[in-house]
Amino acid sequence: MPQKIRMYTNKTTHERLVIGAQYSMKQLSMITKIAVGTLHNRFGYADVVTDADLRIPHRATIWPLLETKSDKLSASWLNKGLV
Repeated sequence: MPQKIRMYTNKTTHERLVIGAQYSMKQLSMITKIAVGTLHNRFGYADVVTDADLRIPHRATIWPLLETKSDKLSASWLNKGLV
C-alpha cells in the first residue's frame, strides 16, 4: 500500500504561495528553494507552514584562518601524518 503524501496548509506571506492552499513538502521545497531536509526539520509535527518555517538560513561569517605565508607553511606541516 503506497504511503499517503502529507500536505501542509500555507499561512505565510510568501509571494509564490497561495494563502490557505495545501502543499506537499516536495512542492514547498521546489517553490521556496529550501532543501527538503531543512523543511522537514523545521516543520516537526506541524500541519501549518508559517513565515518562521520559510525563513532564510542564517550563515555565519567565516574569517580567513591563515593570513600570512608562515601561518600557511606551519599549517601544512602540522597537517602531515606522523607515520
